Amino acid sequence: MDNNQQQINSKTITSNLMWRFLERFGVYIVSFIISVVLARILDPSTYGVVALMTVVITFLDVFVTGGFSNSLIHDKDTTEKDFNTLLIFNISFSIVLYVLLFIISPLIASYYEKEILTWLIRVSGISLLISGVKSLQYAYVAKRLEFKKFFYATIGGTIFSGIIGIVMAVNGLGAWALVVQGVVNHFIDSTILWFVIDWRPTVEFDKKLLKKHFSFGIKILIYKIIYNISNNVRQLVIGKKYSESDLSFYNRGKTYPNMIGQNIYNSVNSVMFPVLAKTQDDKDRFNEILAKSFKINVFVMLPICIGLFSVSESFIHLLIGEKWLPCVPYIKVFCIVVFLNSIEAIFSNGPMALGKSTASMILGIMECVFNIIALIVAIPHGVMAIGYSMIVSSAFNCLIYFIYLKKISNFKVFKCILNSFKTYIASIIMGTIVFFIGTMSLPYYLLLFVQVLIGVALYYLLSKLFRNDALEYCLGLIKKLVKKG
Repeated sequence: MDNNQQQINSKTITSNLMWRFLERFGVYIVSFIISVVLARILDPSTYGVVALMTVVITFLDVFVTGGFSNSLIHDKDTTEKDFNTLLIFNISFSIVLYVLLFIISPLIASYYEKEILTWLIRVSGISLLISGVKSLQYAYVAKRLEFKKFFYATIGGTIFSGIIGIVMAVNGLGAWALVVQGVVNHFIDSTILWFVIDWRPTVEFDKKLLKKHFSFGIKILIYKIIYNISNNVRQLVIGKKYSESDLSFYNRGKTYPNMIGQNIYNSVNSVMFPVLAKTQDDKDRFNEILAKSFKINVFVMLPICIGLFSVSESFIHLLIGEKWLPCVPYIKVFCIVVFLNSIEAIFSNGPMALGKSTASMILGIMECVFNIIALIVAIPHGVMAIGYSMIVSSAFNCLIYFIYLKKISNFKVFKCILNSFKTYIASIIMGTIVFFIGTMSLPYYLLLFVQVLIGVALYYLLSKLFRNDALEYCLGLIKKLVKKG
């Protein structure tokens, strides 16, 4: 295998960001349409049951996907033997994990007093077996900076699985529609990746290589396990202490900001982590790329989060109906959370890219402890208070990464934040005007159209007026996308 010592320059980064954005934007559009259709067909209580199952599967999936892929990307001397060794380990471990899940699923169903969870969990758990392969495919693509190939896989999987989910929902299969959709999506993604990437696994296993990657990856894995627990424990608490509808509205309020936000900042991070890893020996270049990632992230994420906050009521009323209006306050909370998470995601790449896996683990433990404390304080005060505790936790998480990056790379955190001042002002002005437009007495379809149109136009004009160079960078990215099309 080529060790991928490809030159990291502006063209390389821009090209990969372009394809990653194109892929995530396409997936977002398709996923959004599918989620709207399914939300109109299915009852809120159905989503509450599936949310409990999803938390369990997502937690176990971290054991399969978290850690080793980062080690492969970080290691400058990776060969095909490394990939083959970890693939054999991943497949073996995911089989053991699935068998364990199959056995304990009745206990989980009994705890939540929902018998249907037993087989929902068992079927959804098949995705763990697929993740054992898919996570190594992801590492291969990321290592070689060939993100164009993700476009074909994720678009194909999302469309095909979405059609299956809708057909099953129309035929009254309820929660099973969502479960089967998720498993099929994983399977199609991995199958397409098999055909579009060059890697063809062979039976090679080296204990020394496994030990090397295990040493680095286990710390990242612990960090991701802790991060996953601290992020999802709220849903488990709500599912046990409150009603299915409470959990459903909380989860739906979380879904739309996450769907928009994670597609964007995960696109940036999936490209920037391997890029940062390749510049780990050049601190000045490392800091430069990190600062640019932050600036572009803020320029894109802040107006989207503020915009969704301002249009949330008309957005929900129009798209999925009045029965879902109780989720509007949660959407507003998670707009703030998602923006803070996008900042944390940018800066959490730093320690991992520099090989500080132990530090990443320790920072993750600090996050988890603070999140649990915030949750315990919030529980007696209701579901909304649990949502507010996420804002406090996310702000704390950003702060600890700011402090640590300053220490290990002399990264000018506050200078970096101040460099996006023009974006803050433009976003706040835009959001305020869009919010007050929302108080007008217009049909919801017209109101949402006017809010979005004025919001986009106003943010563009203000960015032009303030001569924000992040606008020019993003416009250049769009022009390249159009030329590629």
